[in-house]
Order: sequence, then structure tokens, then C-alpha cells
Amino acid sequence: MAANNAKQEKSRQVFSNNLSSRCECDEQAPYCRNCKYRRVNCSFLSQWSQTPSFKPPTHSRLQPCQPSNETQQNSFLPSGLSTISPPTTCAHNRSPLLQQLELMHHYATTSFACFSDYEAYRSVWQITVPQEAQSYPFLMHIILAISALHICHLRDSDHRKGSYKELARAHYHDAVVAFRSTVSQITRSNSSAVFAFSHLTIYFAFGSSKFSVNNGRMEDPIGELLDVLLLLRTAMEALRSSWDSLVDGPLAMLLQRGPTITDRRYLPLDIAEGLELMEQFYHSLPLTRDAHATPHETYQVAIQQLWDSFVMAETKRKDWSMALRFPIIFSEQTLLSWKRRDPIGLVLLAHFCVLLCRAPARWWADGWAEQVIDAVSRSLDERWRHAIAWPMKIIGMNLQDSDLNSANGNSFH
Repeated sequence: MAANNAKQEKSRQVFSNNLSSRCECDEQAPYCRNCKYRRVNCSFLSQWSQTPSFKPPTHSRLQPCQPSNETQQNSFLPSGLSTISPPTTCAHNRSPLLQQLELMHHYATTSFACFSDYEAYRSVWQITVPQEAQSYPFLMHIILAISALHICHLRDSDHRKGSYKELARAHYHDAVVAFRSTVSQITRSNSSAVFAFSHLTIYFAFGSSKFSVNNGRMEDPIGELLDVLLLLRTAMEALRSSWDSLVDGPLAMLLQRGPTITDRRYLPLDIAEGLELMEQFYHSLPLTRDAHATPHETYQVAIQQLWDSFVMAETKRKDWSMALRFPIIFSEQTLLSWKRRDPIGLVLLAHFCVLLCRAPARWWADGWAEQVIDAVSRSLDERWRHAIAWPMKIIGMNLQDSDLNSANGNSFH
């Protein structure tokens, strides 16, 4: 009984900085297990009618929150990603307090493991990050958002799936609002919370493809991936100025990467051959004189960076930071070529998706690489499509299938 009481007290302390009301017993309603067993009045009942201060919005339509004048300097979140999709209804018929306890319990027992590529990272994501969240509501909300999204994924065939989807949207929206209203700049004190927030926001952006009405099929996989990569680049650029603070902070373990290795001899033969074919195809193309085209040198540098990223991903223990290294280091011109859907740029994008395929399997990344490569194949004509034969093979697709699929869609010529 003493051990049980200690666990209850620890659970209450986690939310003490984020909730205005506090339960004096177990969290089940209308009576907690202990009070029901002892046949005493449950103190939770006296607080049942109180309005919690930490409540998901119930608006029928929420507009993206714009930063105030005080926070205009904060460009961490691109305006296009201020909300994934506005929440529409209040999920569940239970109190927000019980919802939050359920989501935090799920995060601390299950969801955190999805971000722990190494055993040494587990305590950071399971314990340290929630501790940081006690002082930063934006971090607490994004933790609850991704926990709800994970439950939604696990209960794919459950009739209650929609309610968790709404919870995920609501907490994500609250996370963005809280971040933009409280973080005007990254400081030594908030850098660790912002770092964790950036990671979870990126994972949530990947996982939000689950919100698609087409059973997880995205309408524009290329455009949606570019949105996530833009968020990633913006976040990493903002955090660079606070790197010294992060190295000395509680999340320093997540920054340890080891030496940079870029020797191509370390690559498996199939990867080396696939990248060599891409490079040979690129060098076989005539130089363009179009003033609006991406410079030849830009693609040369990007191809070299992609080679290096593959080597890094293969020579180190596999994790998602290595898989997402390439989008952080390539130039703005490369990103623009992807936005314009330039054929050469799309060929490069398809090969980058092979990195995503080879990264550790994660629920929030399910289907992304396959959908983007398929979308690229549909966007290119036959001449260009042969240049992505290797990425297509990786996802189990051949050129004949692609030719049939693209016959019903548009392609670049």
C-alpha cells in the first residue's frame, strides 16, 4: 500500500506545474480505486465540476495562430506549418485531466521508445524530456500530441481512433500557440526544451500523414515532404546559435555523434552501384543555358553530400538523425529545385528517399519514402524515370508498373 501511494504522489507531481487543480487520489472517475476500496468519499468528486486551466480547444474551426509583435523574431515554425489541421471537436467525454494523464502515461511507457534509437537515449526521452516539459507548456503539449497520434496509429481499426486524432490536433495546436507566445528567442535556459520540441514537432509532422482521409495516402507526397524538410532546416538553423548551451544541458547525450566518415569504400555494393548510376546519368545530361535553372555546380555539390550522407548512415549505428542529415546540409538552391519539381532535382529526391527506407522502422515514418518515390515516378517522363530505377526497385516497383501508372497522370518532358 505504501508503494502504491508513492506512485500516486509521483504521478501528481509530474503535472503540478501545468494543472491548476490537483487530485488527492487515483485518477479514475467517479471514484478512484483506493477510495472505492476503503469506502471513503473521493476528493476527486469535489473537483469534478471545476474547469481545468489546461484544456484542449473545442472550437469548430481554429485559424493558424500568428506570432505577436513580441515574437516576430521567432522563425522556428514556418507559417505554413502553424497547424497541421485545426481541431474540430473535443475528443472523449472524460475530463481533460484524465485525458492528459492517459496520454502522459502512454508516452512514458510506450511512445518514448520510438525516439530512442540507442539504449543510452531511453532515459533522456522517458524521464528528462518530461521533466523539462514541467516548465514549458509548449513541450508538454507536443508530448501529449504525439502520444495521442501514436495511440491513433495503434488503434487503427478501433472506433475510438477519431477521438485520439482530435486530441492530437488539439494538443499540437496548443503547442504551437504556446511556443509562439512564449519563445521570442532561444536562450540558455530554454534551449533544451526547444531542442526536444523541435524533434517531436518534426516527428509529429511526419506522423500527421495519418490524418489523411485516404487511408494514409497523401494527396501531394512531394509537397508534404518538402514542408517537413523546411521545418527541419528552420529548426536546426535556429538551434545552431545555442549549440554550446545544448552541449552543457540535460539533453547533451542526444548530440553525441562521433567522427565524420565519408569514405565511399564503406558503402555496401548495392548502394554504391545505385548512387554511381545516378551520378553517371547526371553527367550525361547536356548543360543548360536557362538562367532560371539550378546551376550545374549546385547539383554536383548536392550529389556529393548525398554520397556522404549514405556513408554516414551506413558506418554509424542506424538512427534517424543520420537519415535526416542530408536535408539539413544541402543548399537553398537544391530545395528550390525540389519546389519547382525540376526533373534533375526530383531524381535526387527519389535517391534521398532510399535513405529514409533504410532508416530504422518507425510508425510515424510509415509509407513516406514509398509514396514520395511513387509520386516522383508519376511526375517524370520515361527518359527521366529510368534514372530512378534503383529507388523504385528499393520499394518493390518496376519501370513497367510506373509507365502504366503515369499514363493516367501528368509528367515532365
